[in-house]
Amino acid sequence: MNLAVLSPPRPDTGPHPLGGRRAWSIWAVGALVYLVAFFQRTSLGVAALAAQQRFDLGATALSAFAILQLGVYLVMQIPAGIMADRFGPRRMLVAALLSMAVGEVLFASATSMPLAVLGRALVGLGDAFTFISVIRLAASWFPRRRFALLTALTAMAGALGQVSGTVPLSASLRAYGWTPTFLGTAVLSAVLAVAVGWWIRDHPGGTSMERSRTTAPILTDLRTTLAQGGTRTALWVHFTLMSSFMVLATLWGYPYLVEGLGMAPGPARLTLTLTAAAPLAVAPAMGWVAGHRPALRGRLIVSVAAALAVVWIVAITWPGGRLPVPLAVALVLVSATGSAASMLAFDLARDANPPSRGGMASGVVNIGGFSAAMTASLAAGALLDATGGHYDAPSFQLAFAPITCMIVLGSVRIAFLRLWRTPPPAMPAVELSREPTSHAPVVRRRGAVPRPASHSPRPHRPGGRASARSSRPRC
Repeated sequence: MNLAVLSPPRPDTGPHPLGGRRAWSIWAVGALVYLVAFFQRTSLGVAALAAQQRFDLGATALSAFAILQLGVYLVMQIPAGIMADRFGPRRMLVAALLSMAVGEVLFASATSMPLAVLGRALVGLGDAFTFISVIRLAASWFPRRRFALLTALTAMAGALGQVSGTVPLSASLRAYGWTPTFLGTAVLSAVLAVAVGWWIRDHPGGTSMERSRTTAPILTDLRTTLAQGGTRTALWVHFTLMSSFMVLATLWGYPYLVEGLGMAPGPARLTLTLTAAAPLAVAPAMGWVAGHRPALRGRLIVSVAAALAVVWIVAITWPGGRLPVPLAVALVLVSATGSAASMLAFDLARDANPPSRGGMASGVVNIGGFSAAMTASLAAGALLDATGGHYDAPSFQLAFAPITCMIVLGSVRIAFLRLWRTPPPAMPAVELSREPTSHAPVVRRRGAVPRPASHSPRPHRPGGRASARSSRPRC
């Protein structure tokens, strides 16, 4: 097997140190890209009624737009990660913004279904590259201990894009109409593409970064990535923790609260809005804890997964199906907390893979939550239709059975991988720092002072207790 050749890490004594002002400004531009991409991803929800009138669509045809865009996003996750590894996040962010700009131009000018579908597909294609490329920038520009925090802050930027873009888009549609509104989003994407190309650099050193230069086939790299226990654990973490809140926030939360539980529309909207704000506070806090106390990541993940499983089992087994209001709020709030905790999956994947496969690993992880959410949403709709379209409490209990089973299965799998994991074959608890004091990489062991790596291998003592402990991964 041909292994990826990694560039030696650059010293931290250059003009742009890790975590400095330039690093924060570059991440801020990348986070702005993700904010705009998330806004465009959810813009159809705001423009749903206008789209029905413009294209003369029914509810089923309208839902095809969202499913198509999410499907393109899902299918492109691994290719997006591979391309971010091979070509660098700067180029991929520029390409993503240009793809979204072209898609919005087509969507703005479309008067028929095929052209509109093509436009939304291009928006989904560009959207697929943004998150992975931004966290790839965070991995290159910040110290290791801040990666989990930066991943959480990036996700928070996307949530802000969904919340802050709703009112301006609605006002623009009312004031200016369909075509000028979506042409404006296209212009915004194009201008941001110029800013990204001018300001962002892939690495603090300027022109080079730790890109994948492997001669192995892509499928070989993918198998190697999936063979890492940390990657598989991260996939299940994202699958379990992120999916339930997406099901509630994007499609079924409001009908469940209003039709299923009998909550008034105003309080239902307020509940979803306030609980959607929970990840804005929870995600950075968890990211900070994971960065400073990595050993606590596993406990946080298992605790949130167990809480998710409990509240969803209560929801689908409550007698009569009508949860009391406090329990309904707890269901949405715990699901939102799970969405915030799912960002720890990318931290686990980064620890399990070299930088040259960081984008591919992130793409694999991102598939977990989105595939679960898409499957659960479609299953809920099919089961509600099977009950005769009655949006009452017992029908929603049946509709939410698939997502509950996914959460329980994922929680058991996470616990199994955490308790009965096997030591990795090649990478003990030794990490290459990006902060060397010489041209030799720095070897950092837990509890030891960093020192330059020696070119002569140290003798290995098989069966040693300390060696066995150091080779055991932590999550």
